[in-house]
Amino acid sequence: MRYLVFGDVHGNLTALDAVLAAGRKRGVEGYLFVGDIIGYGPEPLECIDRLLPLQERGDLAWVVGNHEMLVRGEVDPTGYSDEALETLEWTKDQLEHNPRAKAFVDSGELTVCANGLIWLTHDSLASPGSGGYHRSPRNAKSELACLRYSEGRVCFYGHTHSMRAELYGESGVMLAPMPAQPGDGLDPRPLRLRTGELGWIGTGSVGLPTNRDRRAEFLILDDTNATTWSVEKYEVPYSRETARSRVRAILGPECRKSIVEQICRWL
Repeated sequence: MRYLVFGDVHGNLTALDAVLAAGRKRGVEGYLFVGDIIGYGPEPLECIDRLLPLQERGDLAWVVGNHEMLVRGEVDPTGYSDEALETLEWTKDQLEHNPRAKAFVDSGELTVCANGLIWLTHDSLASPGSGGYHRSPRNAKSELACLRYSEGRVCFYGHTHSMRAELYGESGVMLAPMPAQPGDGLDPRPLRLRTGELGWIGTGSVGLPTNRDRRAEFLILDDTNATTWSVEKYEVPYSRETARSRVRAILGPECRKSIVEQICRWL
């Protein structure tokens, strides 16, 4: 099966639509989402509306991110940026007036096992919901040990807004290169995950990517070959100016101008 693996949409509907279209073009059948559908961006409800039909068909597995946890009142807001706090306060009000979208956010778990071998988390499998950023091989060792204990084969995570992969095999933990395929076409150099190897893999970000050209990022996991899974890496362009216009039009009346313009600079 071919799975679209994505995360950190952050209310950026323009980018999400580009990623979903790119996934369909590449033959995806299932969807794995690693959290943060909301926060920062101006169209959280519309982004949730894109995922709801996938969930209703049984094609989506997903976990909450720290932004969903914040609107649910499960994490301390201390340390969050003004941009996060102001947009999430507005988002929380939007959810209160949309029971279907609120139920979706409320239903999310911290970790999910999609099919017995594929795990999802937003920030950590070993300590889910901790909010820590993954930066070092030492952290990867802990996560891969937890994955092995959970009898999984791969765990995808978000939160960092960057693609990264550590694999565990006979040689120990190895940081694998993750060059993304831009634009059209299939990734000519997918990451290979062979039998006996484990993968701890960051998905990058759909809505607030950190790559040079700010292209929306996603992965495709193909487990058709039972002995060697492949992880394809992509980044696709979208209309960043449209996204900025929506931020100004929708969030402009709701948030301070400095907040709105900072979010536009991030896009």
